[in-house]
Order: sequence, then C-alpha cells, then structure tokens
Amino acid sequence: MKRWRLLLPMLICILATGCWNRVELNDIAIIAATGLDWKDGKWVVSYQVVLPQAISTQSASTSTAAVHVFSTKGESIRSAVSKASQETSRRLYFSHTQIVIIGQDAARKGLGPLLDTYLRNHDSRETVNVFLSKGSARRMMEQLIPLEKIPGAAIQRMINNEEMNSSTFHQMTIHKILLDLLGTTQATGIPGLVVSGTNESVDNAGQLAYTSTPSKVRLFDLGLISGDKLVGWISNEESQGVMWLANHVKKTTVPFACSEDKSEQKLSSIRITHASTKLTPRHSSGKWLMDVSVTATGTLMEYNCEGDLTNPKQIVKLQKRVEDEIVAIMQKGWGAVSKYKTDVIGFGSTIRNKYPKQWVETAASWSEEFPNIELKLKVKVNLNSTGMSGSGFKKAQEKDDL
Repeated sequence: MKRWRLLLPMLICILATGCWNRVELNDIAIIAATGLDWKDGKWVVSYQVVLPQAISTQSASTSTAAVHVFSTKGESIRSAVSKASQETSRRLYFSHTQIVIIGQDAARKGLGPLLDTYLRNHDSRETVNVFLSKGSARRMMEQLIPLEKIPGAAIQRMINNEEMNSSTFHQMTIHKILLDLLGTTQATGIPGLVVSGTNESVDNAGQLAYTSTPSKVRLFDLGLISGDKLVGWISNEESQGVMWLANHVKKTTVPFACSEDKSEQKLSSIRITHASTKLTPRHSSGKWLMDVSVTATGTLMEYNCEGDLTNPKQIVKLQKRVEDEIVAIMQKGWGAVSKYKTDVIGFGSTIRNKYPKQWVETAASWSEEFPNIELKLKVKVNLNSTGMSGSGFKKAQEKDDL
C-alpha cells in the first residue's frame, strides 16, 4: 500500500505533462521543397509550403494550387530563414522537406553554408534529395507538374523513376553529398533541372486543366562540384557515361547501329536489366592506369538489322555491337569529367584503398593527375532474350512474301 502511495504522485505528474514535444498542425507550415539562390550579395531562401485545404479530398479543386511559394533574404542562410516569421503566421516545419534546389549562382558561390546549416539543424533530414537549377531555384519551385499536386514530391519521384529506368543520373541526397565532399576527392555530381518547352512558366493551377502544358520541368545535365563550388556542366549522354564508370547503372536502354559506321542511325536497342562495374587501379612508369571492367545483362527490345538471331554467331556479333556502344558512352563521360579535372567517379578513392602509401604522394596534386589517368575499358554483355522472332520485322515480312 505504501508503494502505491509513492507511485501515485509520480503517475499523476506523468499524465499531466502529456506530449511535451507535440507539434500542432495548425501552428506550422509544412515545407515540401526548399530553394537556395544567391542574389545581390545575399542568400535568398525560397519555401514551397503545402496548403492542406487544397490537397484535401473534400475541398480539392483543379483551379487551386496545392502549394504556396515565398522567399526571404539574408546575409546568411539562417538569418534569411529567421525572417520568415515576418511574412507567415506559422512556424516553418522542415522535417517533411523532400527536395532542395540550388540555383546556379548559389552553387558557384559554394554549397558550404547550406551543408553546414543541415549539419546543425535538428529539423533537417540528410535524406533530402538535392538538385541544381540552371536558372533561379525559386522559379523552378513555382512550376506545377501534371499528375502530382505537390511539385516537390513530383520531382523527388522523378529522380527515383529516372534512376531505376534510365540511370542517366544518380539520386543525390544531402548525406551522399557530404560523404563525397568530405571524402578523398572532394568532388560530386548533382542532377540539374530546367524548364523545357516554350520556357513559359506553368505556375497557375488552371493550366493543368488542359491536355498539355507549354513547358515542363525536366532533369537536364549533371552539375560538377569541386570543393564545394559548381565548376561546370556535362550533358545527359556524358552523364550516363559517368554513371557507367561509377557503377551507378541499374537499368537503362542502349541504342545501337547495325554496323561500326558512326554515321549510321541507331535503330536497334537493348534493355540492360543488370550491370556491374569494377575498377582496378595500377601504377606503371610513374603513371596511373585504371582497368574498368563492365558486365551487363540485357534483353533485345528493337532489332532492325540483317542477320538471323537463331544463329549463335549473330548473337555474338550483336553483343559486340552493344559492348562497343557502352565503351563509346563511357569514353564520352570520361572526356567530359577529365576536362574539368573533377573526380566525381571516385577513381581517387579506389586508388587510396589499394595503394594508401602512393596516394599520400599523389593526393596534393590529384586534380592535375586525374585527367592523365589511362583507362582500359572492357565490357562484356550477355543477351538473355531476343524475343519471339529470329529476325527483324521487315526481314520476316520478306520471307512471307516468297
């Protein structure tokens, strides 16, 4: 009985306190996406705020946007964020932020302040996806995207879809960027975003009522970051070459021509369903060499060449054409990153792991030595299915006419 008398006051205190750290939805503004720009010597932080009443199933309307975008400016990022209280009645809530978009000028200024802010802010998540914008980040956040009510969520799903189906870009989070920029080579690549089409802004919900929009947000080019600054852009095709070299290809489609003639159209294609890249560094005659070994498995999706695919020799020939195409893609990617002397592939990390003593001598001058690496590219493609026909449609049609 005495024990219960002692426990009763404690129990009352616990029940009285309730949820001490609870967050009331009516008191916060949920941020779906954050944008960062550099303008007139100050940081401009933009916020894509979710409007609950606009996404409610009971009150949703096609003529009402589900988000509201506004910006604040300051000499530091946190000072800009703190000024949000002067423009909104609710406290900004960043825990549900899905993407961060960094404007080109801000990226050239440096990502350091943003990354430092994320390391210190307990409300921020390191799993947030990061993108670069060739224009201003704010304009990119203002664009509405068909099929999705919240643009930030749409872009996040876009990079997921791209990574799993095309592998032209790799999904980059705050955590991955921190690992890269604090790692051996202090370099990384971040996917870019542009407004393509007529360049007309799609920032009115009424525009989504039509069957098509004049412009759309799309992934475009890979931004190369060295140290913490944007040093240049490489094209989508060059980016895919980097993905092959860096072992980031999951699934993709490789078009190829029927012959080695570079002017011939690539009218056939294979769907890569599995790929793996192995890097093996070597040091010879004072120079670094990198053996790049790629193994891939795929399915024939289009075939517009001569030759009977029931013949094993023709399969071998076809696989060789795809292998040559992948080699050419990797060479384009290598040429692009070596021009900027930015090791976003991770060659430096591979060398450091295998030759730690030699790396100590190389590290200080790595940006100069990196472009001089000699690549030995080897690709092995296994075609596991050619479909239901042993020849192209036109060839099969000619046989039927005989």
